[in-house]
Amino acid sequence: MLLEQIFRQTKARPHQTAIVDDKRQYTYRDIGIGANLLADIADDLAAGSDRIGLLIPQSGAFAFAFLGARLTGRIVVPLNYLLKPNELVDVARAADLTAVITVHYFDALAEALETAGLKVFFIDDLKPSNFRCVLKTFFPRKLPPRKPDDVAVILFTSGTSSSPKGVMLTNNNLDSNARDAVAHARFNDHMCFLGVLPMFHTLGLMACFLIPLSLGCRVVYQARFSPPTVLSAIDENDIEVLIAVPTMYALLANSKSAKADSLKKVKYAISGGEPLPVALIQRYADLFGVQLLEGFGLTETSPIVALSVPWANKRGAVGKILPNQQVRLVDDNGHNLGSNQDGELWIKGPNVMKGYYKNPTATSEVLTADGWFKTGDIARLDDEGFLSITGRKKEMIIMAGEKIAPSEIEDCLRHHPAVLLAAVIGIKDEGRGEVPVAFVQLDPGLAQKPSVNDLRAFVRQNLAAFKVPRDVYFVDEMPRSPTGKVLKRALVVPQSTLA
Repeated sequence: MLLEQIFRQTKARPHQTAIVDDKRQYTYRDIGIGANLLADIADDLAAGSDRIGLLIPQSGAFAFAFLGARLTGRIVVPLNYLLKPNELVDVARAADLTAVITVHYFDALAEALETAGLKVFFIDDLKPSNFRCVLKTFFPRKLPPRKPDDVAVILFTSGTSSSPKGVMLTNNNLDSNARDAVAHARFNDHMCFLGVLPMFHTLGLMACFLIPLSLGCRVVYQARFSPPTVLSAIDENDIEVLIAVPTMYALLANSKSAKADSLKKVKYAISGGEPLPVALIQRYADLFGVQLLEGFGLTETSPIVALSVPWANKRGAVGKILPNQQVRLVDDNGHNLGSNQDGELWIKGPNVMKGYYKNPTATSEVLTADGWFKTGDIARLDDEGFLSITGRKKEMIIMAGEKIAPSEIEDCLRHHPAVLLAAVIGIKDEGRGEVPVAFVQLDPGLAQKPSVNDLRAFVRQNLAAFKVPRDVYFVDEMPRSPTGKVLKRALVVPQSTLA
């Protein structure tokens, strides 16, 4: 299993650098010591609970806390630090958390969690003496007994205050996806990875943490994405594997620090999290001589389903399916479609989640009795086996890799005293993939009407910044179906605002 592989590396290569973050470097031996120290802290902090939350950016501290929690046998719940305090508390409650490990940078969020009754430990309060003490008496814990189908991680997909969905990923889900991704991409222990994706995203957790450490690689973490520092890190650390979302790749290309040879050492420039614009692929080829490799996955699939690689890729496709996964493309009646036909993508394999935490209704909506996961994405599989994502059956908006539930913004807007009805849709955006826009029907009885800025400010006060609609359009009356439902497909953004 993955944990055995990682802890095996702490003994096989104790003096090799495992992690470089914004503060220091850590050897594989340091990782083993830190994990054992955090295991003791997790036992005290989360006594009586089988899980613990982590509110930590990508760093050595995250590695200590994650591996320490798993050493105790606890389920890890990585938390999204981009959320507002009230949103974070909702997620913590939905996960049945009693304790969270964090850093002082997130003091405001930590205060909200403590006010809600959770215990909080600040990992950056640890002093070097704590580690020296552990080193003197260091006797590594043995990994607890675990079954393949035991839940290892719960990741929340949207963080909605009404019904956040926690994806339960098992030991086997993570083990199989890591193993199959390594075989598919031919990653090896000599490679150096750059980790700029947050660990509350499955892609960040899998591709920038579990895979490199299980292989015995070196991984460089940056807690905050900054194009100049990313480009410097790539050059100074001989980065070969760069994994980011298209928005980040666009920012790198637009950076004044970018030079023709900035990515000369990168062998894999992998893009995921949102659709990759063809124009950006061409720009990287022209500017850096680098081929962007698009992949596809979902939190519910641990996450990697398909991945383009240097020796097998096609522009506009997300690559070929990983080993040990099956895919089906079906029509609206659930009938199989042939190659080069668009249909809903269904996936089956050891990487498919166990289900949504304490949400059997939502689970039954996406998981069939025989194990097929209905993604809600519209896709096409060509004769060569390349997968292309051509649309989305679901309404979820993906902006710069962040998933946004339109219903959450709609619910927020409806709480404004002047708003009678609200509908939110996603529109294409060159820089961020998609952005949310809102259509609002105001209460006709009010004398004073709010402005667009008033409504955007109202959303910003209650939801995370990335959920604020780019634009708000006022309508006299929402288009409705015969049954009274708002017809979102009839909502049209004025052409002047798209220019």
